[in-house]
Amino acid sequence: MIKSALLLVLMAATAVAGLGFETTQTLTLPAEGVTKIEVTAGAGFLKVSGVEGAGAIEVKAGINVDGVGDKDMEAYIKDHVELELRKAGSTAVLVGRIREHGFSFMPRDAQVDLTVIVPKGLAVEIDDGSGELAVSGVTGGVRIKDGSGEIEVRDIGGDLWIDDGSGGIEVDGVRGNVEIIDGSGETDVQNVTGDLAIDDGSGGISLQKIGGTVTIEDGSGSLDIDDVGKDVRIKHKGSGSVDVTNVRGKVIR
Repeated sequence: MIKSALLLVLMAATAVAGLGFETTQTLTLPAEGVTKIEVTAGAGFLKVSGVEGAGAIEVKAGINVDGVGDKDMEAYIKDHVELELRKAGSTAVLVGRIREHGFSFMPRDAQVDLTVIVPKGLAVEIDDGSGELAVSGVTGGVRIKDGSGEIEVRDIGGDLWIDDGSGGIEVDGVRGNVEIIDGSGETDVQNVTGDLAIDDGSGGISLQKIGGTVTIEDGSGSLDIDDVGKDVRIKHKGSGSVDVTNVRGKVIR
């Protein structure tokens, strides 16, 4: 009897877990008077693209939830999904994340995927939980604080700052200075006009075509540096190979 009851519970749980729902919502905010966008995101991918001549900030939010059927989705979104785009002075504020509260017998896999179009001249500031993150085509500065997931940044017209917990980082094309604080994961940076500073816990580092000074504090992992316009300063190196070539300034270890 106990085994039969347990089997019924497991079958019911499996049926609920098999349910899933996906919906898309769009948000728009006129960009007049806006100089910066602040994005707070939870689980899910985040893509921010700068577009020349864009007169508005446009957001496509894909809400994906496992364990919730069609008829329950409206209530789930109301209780658990935080999604808004508003203006605060000269800053656009975008929030897209799942709010977890209360007790649920069946844990749910839920995420909000954000695709964001912004005017090219905006500065971008991101606080991201987990999932893939990509920023490209903006001429303002970019600041990223990320928990986990791959980060890709391309074609930035100002300074770039990244504080990342774990996951690979790929940077290509920054017309300014770059500072990266990284816990773990591979880091690949190229085509930076200014200085580059990296404080890295673990994971290989590859740097190429850096116009200014390179400063690295590294725990473990291989280090490959090529084509640097000024000095290279390696403050600390744990384990892993080191290869430094084509430096027009000094190499200081």
